[in-house]
Amino acid sequence: MFTPPSTDVSAESQTPRSASRTPNSTSPSASPTETITHPTDSAVLKGNCHCGRYRFEYSLPDGHRLEDTAVRCTCTLCSKKGYIWLPSPSTPDEGKLRWTRDDGCLIKYQTLLVWDQFCSDCGTGVVGMHLHGPLKGQLLVNVRAIQGVNTFFLESVVKTVNLEEEGPLEPLPWSPGVLCHGSCHCGKIQFELKKTGRDLEKPWPIKEDNCSSCVRDAFVGIYPLKDCVVFSGEAFNETFEYLYNQRAHGLRHCSTCGVMVFMMVYGPPDLAERLKKLEEKNPERYKAVKKIAEGNLRLQPLNVRTLERVDWNEIRQRMEKSHTGTEGYVLAD
Repeated sequence: MFTPPSTDVSAESQTPRSASRTPNSTSPSASPTETITHPTDSAVLKGNCHCGRYRFEYSLPDGHRLEDTAVRCTCTLCSKKGYIWLPSPSTPDEGKLRWTRDDGCLIKYQTLLVWDQFCSDCGTGVVGMHLHGPLKGQLLVNVRAIQGVNTFFLESVVKTVNLEEEGPLEPLPWSPGVLCHGSCHCGKIQFELKKTGRDLEKPWPIKEDNCSSCVRDAFVGIYPLKDCVVFSGEAFNETFEYLYNQRAHGLRHCSTCGVMVFMMVYGPPDLAERLKKLEEKNPERYKAVKKIAEGNLRLQPLNVRTLERVDWNEIRQRMEKSHTGTEGYVLAD
């Protein structure tokens, strides 16, 4: 696993889309409001980054609903991370935000419009603050980090805050064979999605599910073959990888801005052993399973949110949503 660098990068000395990334050992302080999808008396929402190094509780005022208070932002960083923000309480009447665990490894990334803090182990964005606009100065909590929230529903009903864009990132040189470009926010990870090898009769699938990690990363996956994706220079060295459970795949986040850009597919660690046993027991089924496994290992899953100039209306029409759920996801003490 790659370890995020510990050096600071000053935002003032760079272009508008660049930003600072600094370790932060203190828990964010509380201040704004909250709500829930059904009115609840003395409701307490529990939240955490995926690995559990950061945990919090959000006490709700009576009768409040999450969808009435949560907001989305149109700035590039919030869009690439799929943030749904919940202003933290500013008075006891608006609820209470309490941090229950802080392992001191949040990474701060700041643009001219917003800063956020994400876990340096799993990449989950936890909190942020707008520096301009109607939410200026309010500490914001990432709703995606709250347990049991139906983000599929929330995305369709929450209000949107519009912020002026920071200015275009300098993309990779365009060429006729490129379908589109993609990047993290700071630009250290850039890639091209090539037209070569694309089957027009069978478009690459686009999928989103609500498993515990995909919800927190706001991952909307597109699944081209590895041969169709070209990463720039040191892109792989500019990421840190989060592996969990069976370690069948690795989630790659930019070490600087924290955007989850792509996924590595490894398959189960005991894949070879499983296939060998299956071959001995059922040769015909073995051939079919082996073909599927080899096909999966040739894929290069990308986060659609990192693609430039995509038609989201078309994406939503093509997207397959799966209610995978979070059964089996348990935080260790």
